[in-house]
Amino acid sequence: MSRRRWNILYSTGFGNFFGGGQISLLQLVTRLDSSIFNPCVFLPSIGVLADQLRQKRIEVIIDELPGISLSNLDQNVSGLRRLVKLIDQYQIDLIHTDNPRHTFYMGIAARIKKIPLVWHIRASNRDRYDYLLYILSNRLILVANSLKDRFSWVKGSGKFVTIYNGVDIDEFKKDAIPFSVHEYLGIPKDSLLITVIGRLEPLKGQIYLIEACGHAKDRIGNFYVLCVGDLADSDYLLKCRSLTEKHGLSDRIIFTGNRSDVIQILNSTDIFVLPSLLEAFPRSILEAMAAGKPSIVTRVGGCPEAVEEMKSGMIVPPGNSDILAEKIILLAEDASLRDRLGQEARKRAEKIFSLEQNIMQTQNLYRQILDGRII
Repeated sequence: MSRRRWNILYSTGFGNFFGGGQISLLQLVTRLDSSIFNPCVFLPSIGVLADQLRQKRIEVIIDELPGISLSNLDQNVSGLRRLVKLIDQYQIDLIHTDNPRHTFYMGIAARIKKIPLVWHIRASNRDRYDYLLYILSNRLILVANSLKDRFSWVKGSGKFVTIYNGVDIDEFKKDAIPFSVHEYLGIPKDSLLITVIGRLEPLKGQIYLIEACGHAKDRIGNFYVLCVGDLADSDYLLKCRSLTEKHGLSDRIIFTGNRSDVIQILNSTDIFVLPSLLEAFPRSILEAMAAGKPSIVTRVGGCPEAVEEMKSGMIVPPGNSDILAEKIILLAEDASLRDRLGQEARKRAEKIFSLEQNIMQTQNLYRQILDGRII
């Protein structure tokens, strides 16, 4: 008789799509090999993510785990008891978490029930509980090799395995007809379109792109910049707008807010820029690569692991608008270079950063743990 499917409990800290982590989670659990794995997802609140999971007939459990504090001890214990009961109820074989608070609770519950836990590291900034959470985890998935720096106190290879984020390459068809962003925004069709994608906040560095465009505007001629992403810091937006006025770019820098048509925007883009000061391994780079676009990224986090200098894109120091301006000018003035880097970026995305690669590697890790090959 064949064994029942492995039951995997996933948990994430947001009920909506706060960032790329929730998109990655949705793609993973809805494309697992259903003959082997049976997923259910633990969320803190009802939202778009829960709705989409349920549309795909994925079991969703809603429960808000309390903050970790001695003053909340009764609530902490109550939350832990609920998790232990949940593990029994759903006959959970393995837990997969992606944020510190949930990993704390899930890790203790997993120890009590003697089941394995995988902690998915999607952020490069350290958490005060990292040491304890490392101990509670059987394996830690890093979205980029650079994230091991967060655990600098770990000697040797530790419990780490790197599995890069993946994108659905098929969504970015090579021969796709671009959605006319130019027409939609009322800008000239022959203008150069530069795009940055990310929440509007200081760490994403949009202000350095604006500064760089101010330096480069006399060289790159007819251009527009799309700043795509949710507004996370109103004061920062004011600073960005003030800088656009200072450089006479108010009609060239367009803040679009969050967009649901990112694929179409990237299809119309000529140059993708990610000027971040801090990153782990952003999906936006992989999406730009899958769309066959040349990228300029900063040397932070896993960005240099995605883009190869002058092969599939360009890498610049963070916070340096002068060098960023030079790279923008270089790409703006050389269409053949843009095409070559974009083609190589697409090939690299297909080979290394496909969703199929991500899911295959994750499932292989589950099998190794559940078959007892990883303790």
